[in-house]
Amino acid sequence: MEGCKTLVAYVAAPHGGYLKFFRAYPGGTLWVLGADLVSEFSSLTRNLPAPTPEETATMIRSLGIFDQVSVLTKDKLSFVVHSDIVMPDEDVSRVLADAYFPNAQVTFDGRWRLRYDRTATLNKQVPDVDTEVSFTEFDRTFMRSASETAQRSPDWWRQVGSVLVRDGKPLLVSFNQHLPSEQTAYLFGDPRSNFDAGQHIDFSLALHSEVAVLTAAARRGIKTEGCDLYVTTFPCPPCASACISAGLRRLYFAEGYSLVAALETLKAFNVEVIRVQMNNPPTS
Repeated sequence: MEGCKTLVAYVAAPHGGYLKFFRAYPGGTLWVLGADLVSEFSSLTRNLPAPTPEETATMIRSLGIFDQVSVLTKDKLSFVVHSDIVMPDEDVSRVLADAYFPNAQVTFDGRWRLRYDRTATLNKQVPDVDTEVSFTEFDRTFMRSASETAQRSPDWWRQVGSVLVRDGKPLLVSFNQHLPSEQTAYLFGDPRSNFDAGQHIDFSLALHSEVAVLTAAARRGIKTEGCDLYVTTFPCPPCASACISAGLRRLYFAEGYSLVAALETLKAFNVEVIRVQMNNPPTS
Protein backbone atom coordinates (compact mmCIF):
# COMPACT_ATOMS: atom_id res chain seq x y z
CA MET A 1 0.00 0.00 0.00
CA GLU A 2 1.27 3.44 -0.94
CA GLY A 3 -0.66 5.34 1.72
CA CYS A 4 -2.55 8.61 1.41
CA LYS A 5 -1.82 10.47 -1.81
CA THR A 6 -3.42 12.97 -4.15
CA LEU A 7 -4.32 11.21 -7.39
CA VAL A 8 -5.21 13.05 -10.59
CA ALA A 9 -6.47 10.91 -13.46
CA TYR A 10 -8.57 10.72 -16.55
CA VAL A 11 -10.97 7.85 -15.89
CA ALA A 12 -12.74 6.57 -18.99
CA ALA A 13 -14.64 4.02 -16.90
CA PRO A 14 -13.74 2.57 -13.47
CA HIS A 15 -12.86 -0.94 -14.69
CA GLY A 16 -10.63 -3.49 -12.97
CA GLY A 17 -7.37 -1.83 -14.01
CA TYR A 18 -8.40 1.47 -12.49
CA LEU A 19 -9.56 -0.26 -9.29
CA LYS A 20 -6.13 -1.85 -8.84
CA PHE A 21 -4.56 1.56 -9.39
CA PHE A 22 -6.89 3.22 -6.87
CA ARG A 23 -6.47 0.50 -4.24
CA ALA A 24 -2.72 1.04 -4.26
CA TYR A 25 -3.40 4.51 -2.77
CA PRO A 26 -6.16 4.07 -0.16
CA GLY A 27 -7.39 6.88 2.02
CA GLY A 28 -6.15 9.68 -0.19
CA THR A 29 -7.87 12.09 -2.54
CA LEU A 30 -8.83 11.38 -6.13
CA TRP A 31 -9.41 14.16 -8.64
CA VAL A 32 -11.18 12.95 -11.79
CA LEU A 33 -10.47 15.14 -14.82
CA GLY A 34 -13.42 17.40 -15.55
CA ALA A 35 -15.01 18.11 -18.91
CA ASP A 36 -13.07 21.32 -19.56
CA LEU A 37 -9.74 19.54 -19.15
CA VAL A 38 -10.89 16.47 -21.11
CA SER A 39 -12.00 18.70 -23.98
CA GLU A 40 -8.38 19.71 -24.59
CA PHE A 41 -7.70 16.22 -25.96
CA SER A 42 -9.49 15.15 -29.14
CA SER A 43 -8.58 11.52 -28.45
CA LEU A 44 -10.60 11.66 -25.22
CA THR A 45 -13.62 13.43 -26.67
CA ARG A 46 -13.94 10.58 -29.20
CA ASN A 47 -14.65 8.19 -26.34
CA LEU A 48 -18.41 8.58 -26.67
CA PRO A 49 -19.45 5.70 -24.36
CA ALA A 50 -17.57 7.21 -21.42
CA PRO A 51 -19.71 8.43 -18.51
CA THR A 52 -19.49 12.05 -17.43
CA PRO A 53 -16.75 12.91 -14.93
CA GLU A 54 -19.44 13.54 -12.32
CA GLU A 55 -20.95 10.09 -12.89
CA THR A 56 -17.53 8.51 -12.72
CA ALA A 57 -16.75 10.29 -9.45
CA THR A 58 -20.04 9.08 -7.96
CA MET A 59 -19.27 5.47 -8.89
CA ILE A 60 -15.76 5.61 -7.44
CA ARG A 61 -16.94 7.40 -4.31
CA SER A 62 -19.28 4.50 -3.55
CA LEU A 63 -16.31 2.09 -3.34
CA GLY A 64 -15.00 3.78 -0.22
CA ILE A 65 -11.35 3.65 -1.31
CA PHE A 66 -10.62 7.37 -0.98
CA ASP A 67 -11.42 9.91 1.69
CA GLN A 68 -12.44 12.33 -1.06
CA VAL A 69 -13.37 11.97 -4.72
CA SER A 70 -13.90 15.19 -6.67
CA VAL A 71 -14.04 16.42 -10.25
CA LEU A 72 -11.05 18.55 -11.22
CA THR A 73 -11.90 21.54 -13.38
CA LYS A 74 -9.66 24.45 -14.32
CA ASP A 75 -11.10 26.67 -11.59
CA LYS A 76 -10.10 24.07 -8.98
CA LEU A 77 -6.48 23.55 -10.05
CA SER A 78 -5.28 25.63 -7.12
CA PHE A 79 -6.45 22.86 -4.77
CA VAL A 80 -3.89 20.38 -6.14
CA VAL A 81 -0.92 22.35 -7.52
CA HIS A 82 0.89 22.30 -4.17
CA SER A 83 0.28 18.61 -3.48
CA ASP A 84 2.45 15.57 -4.12
CA ILE A 85 0.53 14.22 -7.09
CA VAL A 86 0.26 10.71 -8.51
CA MET A 87 -0.94 10.31 -12.08
CA PRO A 88 -1.24 7.26 -14.36
CA ASP A 89 1.72 7.16 -16.73
CA GLU A 90 0.09 8.04 -20.04
CA ASP A 91 0.31 10.82 -22.60
CA VAL A 92 -2.61 12.87 -21.23
CA SER A 93 -1.15 12.87 -17.73
CA ARG A 94 2.23 14.11 -18.90
CA VAL A 95 0.76 16.90 -21.04
CA LEU A 96 -1.43 18.09 -18.17
CA ALA A 97 1.43 17.91 -15.68
CA ASP A 98 3.61 20.06 -17.92
CA ALA A 99 0.83 22.56 -18.52
CA TYR A 100 -0.77 22.87 -15.10
CA PHE A 101 1.58 21.34 -12.48
CA PRO A 102 5.04 22.53 -13.58
CA ASN A 103 6.24 23.13 -10.01
CA ALA A 104 4.52 20.20 -8.31
CA GLN A 105 6.04 16.86 -7.38
CA VAL A 106 4.37 14.46 -9.82
CA THR A 107 4.84 10.70 -9.81
CA PHE A 108 3.75 8.79 -12.91
CA ASP A 109 2.58 5.28 -12.05
CA GLY A 110 2.71 3.00 -15.07
CA ARG A 111 2.06 -0.35 -13.39
CA TRP A 112 -1.55 -0.64 -14.50
CA ARG A 113 -3.29 -1.24 -17.83
CA LEU A 114 -5.91 1.49 -17.88
CA ARG A 115 -6.59 2.30 -21.52
CA TYR A 116 -4.97 2.42 -24.93
CA ASP A 117 -3.52 5.90 -24.89
CA ARG A 118 -1.11 6.79 -27.69
CA THR A 119 1.94 5.49 -25.82
CA ALA A 120 0.34 2.15 -24.99
CA THR A 121 -0.99 1.78 -28.53
CA LEU A 122 2.46 2.16 -30.05
CA ASN A 123 4.20 0.06 -27.40
CA LYS A 124 6.06 -2.90 -28.82
CA GLN A 125 6.08 -5.94 -26.57
CA VAL A 126 8.32 -8.84 -27.42
CA PRO A 127 5.96 -11.79 -26.84
CA ASP A 128 8.26 -13.89 -24.67
CA VAL A 129 6.33 -14.03 -21.41
CA ASP A 130 4.19 -17.18 -21.04
CA THR A 131 4.99 -18.10 -24.63
CA GLU A 132 6.22 -21.59 -25.46
CA VAL A 133 9.55 -21.82 -27.24
CA SER A 134 10.34 -24.57 -29.72
CA PHE A 135 13.84 -25.78 -30.55
CA THR A 136 12.72 -28.75 -32.66
CA GLU A 137 14.16 -29.31 -36.11
CA PHE A 138 10.63 -30.07 -37.34
CA ASP A 139 9.45 -26.52 -36.56
CA ARG A 140 12.71 -25.00 -37.75
CA THR A 141 12.23 -26.66 -41.14
CA PHE A 142 8.90 -24.92 -41.69
CA MET A 143 10.28 -21.64 -40.40
CA ARG A 144 13.20 -21.87 -42.83
CA SER A 145 10.66 -22.41 -45.60
CA ALA A 146 8.80 -19.29 -44.43
CA SER A 147 12.09 -17.34 -44.40
CA GLU A 148 12.97 -18.47 -47.91
CA THR A 149 9.50 -17.46 -49.10
CA ALA A 150 9.90 -14.06 -47.44
CA GLN A 151 12.88 -13.32 -49.66
CA ARG A 152 10.51 -13.20 -52.62
CA SER A 153 8.85 -10.12 -51.16
CA PRO A 154 9.62 -6.82 -52.94
CA ASP A 155 9.01 -4.88 -49.70
CA TRP A 156 12.21 -3.14 -48.56
CA TRP A 157 10.57 -2.23 -45.22
CA ARG A 158 10.13 -5.80 -44.05
CA GLN A 159 10.03 -9.16 -45.78
CA VAL A 160 7.62 -11.62 -44.19
CA GLY A 161 6.88 -15.19 -45.21
CA SER A 162 4.20 -17.64 -44.09
CA VAL A 163 3.58 -21.37 -44.41
CA LEU A 164 0.14 -22.86 -43.78
CA VAL A 165 0.42 -26.39 -42.36
CA ARG A 166 -2.08 -29.14 -41.58
CA ASP A 167 -1.13 -32.32 -39.75
CA GLY A 168 2.54 -31.67 -40.37
CA LYS A 169 2.16 -31.14 -44.12
CA PRO A 170 2.62 -27.76 -45.84
CA LEU A 171 -0.39 -26.56 -47.81
CA LEU A 172 0.43 -23.06 -49.03
CA VAL A 173 3.16 -20.42 -48.74
CA SER A 174 2.94 -16.66 -49.11
CA PHE A 175 4.91 -13.44 -48.71
CA ASN A 176 3.94 -9.82 -48.18
CA GLN A 177 3.49 -7.90 -51.41
CA HIS A 178 2.30 -4.52 -52.61
CA LEU A 179 -0.89 -3.85 -54.52
CA PRO A 180 -1.87 -3.20 -57.23
CA SER A 181 1.55 -4.46 -58.36
CA GLU A 182 4.89 -5.29 -56.82
CA GLN A 183 6.35 -2.20 -58.54
CA THR A 184 3.96 0.16 -56.72
CA ALA A 185 6.28 0.86 -53.80
CA TYR A 186 9.23 1.49 -56.10
CA LEU A 187 7.30 3.91 -58.30
CA PHE A 188 5.44 5.92 -55.67
CA GLY A 189 6.87 4.78 -52.34
CA ASP A 190 4.88 3.29 -49.49
CA PRO A 191 2.91 5.80 -47.37
CA ARG A 192 3.90 3.89 -44.26
CA SER A 193 7.56 4.74 -44.79
CA ASN A 194 6.71 8.15 -43.30
CA PHE A 195 6.30 6.49 -39.89
CA ASP A 196 8.36 4.36 -37.54
CA ALA A 197 8.02 0.59 -37.33
CA GLY A 198 4.72 -0.42 -35.75
CA GLN A 199 3.02 2.91 -36.45
CA HIS A 200 0.08 3.37 -38.81
CA ILE A 201 0.17 -0.08 -40.36
CA ASP A 202 -3.21 0.77 -41.92
CA PHE A 203 -1.43 3.23 -44.23
CA SER A 204 0.61 0.55 -45.95
CA LEU A 205 -0.19 -0.60 -49.48
CA ALA A 206 1.09 -4.09 -48.66
CA LEU A 207 -0.96 -7.26 -48.54
CA HIS A 208 0.38 -8.94 -45.43
CA SER A 209 1.72 -12.45 -45.69
CA GLU A 210 -0.72 -13.95 -43.17
CA VAL A 211 -3.80 -12.56 -44.93
CA ALA A 212 -2.37 -13.55 -48.31
CA VAL A 213 -2.02 -17.20 -47.33
CA LEU A 214 -5.41 -17.37 -45.61
CA THR A 215 -7.27 -15.76 -48.50
CA ALA A 216 -5.43 -18.02 -50.95
CA ALA A 217 -6.68 -20.98 -48.94
CA ALA A 218 -10.23 -19.63 -49.09
CA ARG A 219 -9.97 -19.15 -52.84
CA ARG A 220 -8.84 -22.76 -53.26
CA GLY A 221 -11.44 -24.17 -50.90
CA ILE A 222 -8.85 -25.26 -48.33
CA LYS A 223 -10.23 -25.48 -44.81
CA THR A 224 -8.06 -23.47 -42.42
CA GLU A 225 -9.73 -24.44 -39.16
CA GLY A 226 -7.31 -26.52 -37.11
CA CYS A 227 -4.31 -25.57 -39.26
CA ASP A 228 -0.99 -24.21 -38.02
CA LEU A 229 0.67 -21.08 -39.41
CA TYR A 230 4.42 -20.52 -39.48
CA VAL A 231 5.22 -16.84 -39.99
CA THR A 232 8.64 -15.21 -39.82
CA THR A 233 7.43 -12.11 -37.95
CA PHE A 234 4.79 -11.91 -35.22
CA PRO A 235 1.51 -10.73 -36.80
CA CYS A 236 0.12 -7.21 -36.53
CA PRO A 237 -3.28 -6.85 -34.79
CA PRO A 238 -5.39 -7.15 -38.00
CA CYS A 239 -3.48 -10.26 -39.06
CA ALA A 240 -3.82 -11.73 -35.58
CA SER A 241 -7.58 -11.21 -35.89
CA ALA A 242 -7.52 -12.90 -39.30
CA CYS A 243 -5.72 -15.89 -37.76
CA ILE A 244 -8.41 -16.12 -35.11
CA SER A 245 -11.22 -15.88 -37.66
CA ALA A 246 -9.56 -18.58 -39.76
CA GLY A 247 -9.68 -20.97 -36.81
CA LEU A 248 -5.95 -21.60 -36.63
CA ARG A 249 -4.80 -23.98 -33.93
CA ARG A 250 -1.22 -22.81 -33.50
CA LEU A 251 0.80 -19.78 -34.57
CA TYR A 252 4.56 -20.16 -34.85
CA PHE A 253 6.80 -17.10 -35.22
CA ALA A 254 10.54 -16.41 -35.22
CA GLU A 255 10.86 -12.70 -34.43
CA GLY A 256 8.94 -9.49 -33.90
CA TYR A 257 6.69 -7.95 -31.29
CA SER A 258 3.07 -7.91 -30.18
CA LEU A 259 1.31 -4.61 -30.78
CA VAL A 260 -2.02 -3.62 -29.13
CA ALA A 261 -2.28 -6.89 -27.19
CA ALA A 262 -2.26 -9.12 -30.29
CA LEU A 263 -0.64 -11.88 -28.22
CA GLU A 264 -3.31 -11.73 -25.53
CA THR A 265 -6.07 -11.67 -28.13
CA LEU A 266 -4.73 -14.80 -29.82
CA LYS A 267 -4.51 -16.60 -26.50
CA ALA A 268 -8.01 -15.50 -25.55
CA PHE A 269 -9.28 -17.43 -28.57
CA ASN A 270 -7.17 -20.50 -27.70
CA VAL A 271 -4.64 -20.02 -30.48
CA GLU A 272 -1.41 -21.51 -29.15
CA VAL A 273 1.50 -19.13 -29.76
CA ILE A 274 4.97 -20.63 -30.10
CA ARG A 275 8.29 -18.90 -30.77
CA VAL A 276 10.62 -20.99 -32.94
CA GLN A 277 14.17 -20.48 -31.74
CA MET A 278 16.41 -20.92 -34.77
CA ASN A 279 19.58 -21.22 -32.67
CA ASN A 280 20.33 -23.92 -30.17
CA PRO A 281 19.67 -23.01 -26.50
CA PRO A 282 22.74 -22.03 -24.47
CA THR A 283 24.34 -24.92 -22.60
CA SER A 284 24.55 -24.66 -18.85
